[in-house]
Amino acid sequence: MNSVLTAALLLTAIALCATGIWALVRVGAASRSVQILADDLEERLVPLLDKADVTVDAMNAELLRVDMIVTQVEDVSERVASASNAVHTIVNAPVGAVNELSERLRKAMSSAKKAREH
Repeated sequence: MNSVLTAALLLTAIALCATGIWALVRVGAASRSVQILADDLEERLVPLLDKADVTVDAMNAELLRVDMIVTQVEDVSERVASASNAVHTIVNAPVGAVNELSERLRKAMSSAKKAREH
């Protein structure tokens, strides 16, 4: 009976050792897969990040250009508004004078008409 128990324990120990060795092989394979994945990711990610950096720099340059254009458009708009106000003032000054003259003439004619009627 002692030899049967020893044999059973020996078989159990051999099974446990085999299971441990199998687990170590699987862990080693998983470790190699993770390493390959990390190397592949680094190989692909670094160029992508470089391209993204160049793209962001290009977009910043374009935004600066657009900002400069918008500033120039604002300046032109202010100048056009100023010129428009000047033209408006120049055009309306004679119109005001003509209106004032016509009002005086109307009053004079009205006064003359009233004087003739009396």
